[in-house]
Amino acid sequence: MTNLIIFTMSKLFYNPVKINRINFFASVILFSFLASFPSLAFDGQRDKEIRQFMWSSDDADFQVTGIPDKWVDEPAVIIAKYHNLSYKKEPLSSSLRFNRQFHQRIKLMDKKSIEEYAQFSLPESGSLANIKFDFYAGFKVIKPNGQEIIISMDDAVREERNINQYGFNSLKVAIPNLEEGDILDYYIVSEQTISVNNKFYNFDPVIFQLHDDYPVVKQKFSFDVLRRCYINLKTYNGAPDFQLTEDARSDKNFYYLEDGDRASTEEVRWMYPYRELPTIKFRVVYSSAMIANLIPSFMGDPGVLKTSVSTEELRSFISSHFEQYKMASYGVNSYMKKHFKGVHDARILSSEAFYYLRNANRINNLPFRTVSGDEPNPEPSSGYFVMVLSQYLTRNKIDHEILVGVPRNIGSLKDLILESELVFMLKVNADEPLYFGRFDNNAIPDELNEMLEGTNVYRLEPLLPVTSWRLEPFTVPVSECTQNNIDTQLKVDLTALDKGEFTLQINKSSSGMARVQYQNTLMDVFDYLDSEIKKFPETKSYSSYLSKRDLVKVEESKQDYLSKKDEKIKETLKTMFADDYDFDVDEVSDFQIIEPGRTEENPEFAFECSLKTSGAVKKAGPNYLLDIGKLIEKQVEIQEEEKEREFNIYMPYARSFSHSIEIAIPEGYEVQGIERLSVNVENATGKFSSQASIDGNTFILKVNKSYYSNYERREKWPEMIEFLEAARDFNDKQVLLKKVN
Repeated sequence: MTNLIIFTMSKLFYNPVKINRINFFASVILFSFLASFPSLAFDGQRDKEIRQFMWSSDDADFQVTGIPDKWVDEPAVIIAKYHNLSYKKEPLSSSLRFNRQFHQRIKLMDKKSIEEYAQFSLPESGSLANIKFDFYAGFKVIKPNGQEIIISMDDAVREERNINQYGFNSLKVAIPNLEEGDILDYYIVSEQTISVNNKFYNFDPVIFQLHDDYPVVKQKFSFDVLRRCYINLKTYNGAPDFQLTEDARSDKNFYYLEDGDRASTEEVRWMYPYRELPTIKFRVVYSSAMIANLIPSFMGDPGVLKTSVSTEELRSFISSHFEQYKMASYGVNSYMKKHFKGVHDARILSSEAFYYLRNANRINNLPFRTVSGDEPNPEPSSGYFVMVLSQYLTRNKIDHEILVGVPRNIGSLKDLILESELVFMLKVNADEPLYFGRFDNNAIPDELNEMLEGTNVYRLEPLLPVTSWRLEPFTVPVSECTQNNIDTQLKVDLTALDKGEFTLQINKSSSGMARVQYQNTLMDVFDYLDSEIKKFPETKSYSSYLSKRDLVKVEESKQDYLSKKDEKIKETLKTMFADDYDFDVDEVSDFQIIEPGRTEENPEFAFECSLKTSGAVKKAGPNYLLDIGKLIEKQVEIQEEEKEREFNIYMPYARSFSHSIEIAIPEGYEVQGIERLSVNVENATGKFSSQASIDGNTFILKVNKSYYSNYERREKWPEMIEFLEAARDFNDKQVLLKKVN
């Protein structure tokens, strides 16, 4: 929803092999896999200088080996953490320098934390386009008796990677013989040299929180910036302010923050850290005053921290971008004039214009990207779609509004400081309001952006002259739980009962935001390309711009891709069902997409398949116990330590789940225990209900679960626990298939 870079500071510079987190390498050098990296030596002069600086520091925090008594039962404790970002201009050169230094000392106190920190994966140095990357690292283990063991980087293992057909290498560094009570003291440094051809460079924006997965005793953050740079910085949710030191001799400003005594926030369920925890976000821009005045942005004055954005600045930013998209709207305007001349219904016109834009900007060339191994489609810009669609609607005097806000997982409008935070929606004022909030390959009209649901945004009326635009408050509706529904229908075949096996015929239909994951994992462009071409015959094909030789290669890649597709889908389904169900998934077959869910007329994504499984039937003498509760998929299990909640509850969207299970009762058996399957727990936050019955020789179970909102105050947590525990308890329900004479 936004291109803002997000990370927690302790994970900023490394990628422990055992875990999956957003980290420095994923965020800062997201494009680094396009580069070719040579081997990296760790014995150069610069490496020695950095090692001397990091490990010979007189910083008292990095001499500490003890931890506070209150955290002795934690799996790990971060004793000290330091992070510095430096933005420099090379003298008599057009090059910029961007250096990141990260140093952490952490005490590992259980097997989980030891496993997490036992391996690191670091990229090798190299170049990409106008940026040269150099990486340095050092690791040492401090034993409880004070012995220090420096890990030799000569033992790092070079790994060849191949992502999107571009190769790059990384170094896997093992930290051997870690034991409970050991301290790992390590640093990782990145130094970038950036060649710029003009006096403008926008460094990556950053947002981070002061809490971490493990308690933090002490932490320091600093960044030094050329005084002529533009700096946007915001601290909120109780984060302390940065202190400023000006250095006229070096023409730099130095910003420093010291913090500590932060408790762990690891694995807090349904919590957006940037909404609840002390948070800092900033961005640095190197620019001449002339260029800064020409570019629509939230830049303030050079060398002066900008800590807020006024409504007038936001209005000016939006109006500038709106004007820039006039030409981009000519294509949609031409298409609509040709195909919908004489149509005046605002809903039809805006929806068809949206479908045209989706085809032109999301589907064109997607087959080529898919078979060539490139990123199937980068995340779409909400600003582009909204501005172009708004230009068309404005030209045709269709009443509508532009909505702009900040994603609910990041913050609110009052904390806005970066352009990259903004997310746009469009509201058409037809007989019933019609929203356009999603813009990916499978988006359809009248969908809200789930990251703006329930948030306070600004709205403006593009039909007015730009000079008359005014930002007015507006609250985005929250979709009903039934609009984001997953309906699962199971028909259970128990003919192999004596083997402890059964077969599930699965028909699954999903709507609203609940369908997105299924569409992204189980469907590709070739599943709906024919319908796109039928609606838009001008859909571009790679055959129109490739040479004959390249076309042959791409066609071969396509056939290879399609030949492997079915098997990949089966493996995907097998993994998905293994995660969903608490029994063995032996085989998946007969997969078929029934409805792709890409139009207002048919908005649900539906598929069917067959699943062979074992582990949910147990023989009990002449009878069988069936774990009927496992057929509704795994339910949320609230741990005892979760029952006391400190933070508000942020869920992705209101949602509902319905299950219909039919079992043909095997001849010679009867079902006992269905009276224990009737459950009904409902309150203001949600519900769980189930009802079982027998119709002839068919056992029928109906189950429903709903989360009524995307947000609840923490005071409502006990009510949520009520229906969540009722659902979890149902997982343990059984019925008896009793042999009858």
